[in-house]
Amino acid sequence: MSINEINAEAKESLRKYFKNSQDVKHENEARKELTKEEIFESVAGEIKGSEMKLEQRNQMRNTLQQDAKEAFEKVCGKKSEAKEVEHMTLEGMQKELKENTKHQIEYVNSLKQNTMNARA
Repeated sequence: MSINEINAEAKESLRKYFKNSQDVKHENEARKELTKEEIFESVAGEIKGSEMKLEQRNQMRNTLQQDAKEAFEKVCGKKSEAKEVEHMTLEGMQKELKENTKHQIEYVNSLKQNTMNARA
């Protein structure tokens, strides 16, 4: 049995059993054509409703994130370990490398001195 035959039988059944009922609307009785303005108003209303729902969800997400952060701090007794990423400039990297090199040289020299003192 095809879909069209099933639909036809369903419509016939509705007509037969609910012929005089006001609950069942037949065909295009309930439809009314909308003007362009009414369509635009309807779409604008749907857009506004969707934007309001999105804003509510964003507020709820922010609230949940804040609550989760506070609960984490309460349980762990400290703030989150996440740190903000700090980007260094080329000059900052050069300065840090020079400082590290200086500290390593000083450490190696102190090891050499300790070794020489131990042998003597």
